[in-house]
Amino acid sequence: MSSVAGGYLFLLGLAFGLALLALTAYARVSPRWLRWLLMAAGLFVAGRYVAMACFALAQTPERVWALRRLWFGSVAGLTLPSIFAVDALIRHPAMTPKKLLLRFSPFLAAYTALILFGHATPIADRVAGWAVSLTPGWRLFASSVQALFVLGFLGLCVLLVWKIPVPAIRAALLMLAAAHGYLALDGLLVATGGWYVRPFLYSEMLTLLALWHAFQTAARLQGGS
Repeated sequence: MSSVAGGYLFLLGLAFGLALLALTAYARVSPRWLRWLLMAAGLFVAGRYVAMACFALAQTPERVWALRRLWFGSVAGLTLPSIFAVDALIRHPAMTPKKLLLRFSPFLAAYTALILFGHATPIADRVAGWAVSLTPGWRLFASSVQALFVLGFLGLCVLLVWKIPVPAIRAALLMLAAAHGYLALDGLLVATGGWYVRPFLYSEMLTLLALWHAFQTAARLQGGS
């Protein structure tokens, strides 16, 4: 195994650890149904890094092809917790977790369709083993849905930063906005044919840290720690 491939596996292990770190923050969320929903999303993200490692080590993609659905676990596993992280920070009396989930449901339906029905093919990876690539039509679908989410999410974060004077909340919102902005830049890089060790890996790690920080900040401000 090359040093680059070894470094890639190390990064996957680090990302897996950050996914588990985010889970520790989700475990303190209430109500209970939301806690389990966020933890399921977090486990899906952790499963993505397990799948990526398995594909990197596989001699042939057929041996691990059953894990291909996990490859796209971050599309819902990072966006869903992000909206509830903002809600945990703001605690607007007119917004309940059920209302927020209902508003997010079109995106959740789109992400579910992508994960369950999206057509993908194995491609030889430049670093190690294999990777999973969506077919052009599904790639366009994923990019369009994600672009809509990012635009709305960044606009919401910027608006709230402008309105809320609490430094800790503003810092957490800015970190979430920066993380999703970085994810969007990664998407543009992929769309234009750019490449590095693994697009989205660094930006996903930043997003996991931002989520952990946001939920920890919310718990601290509410006297939970």
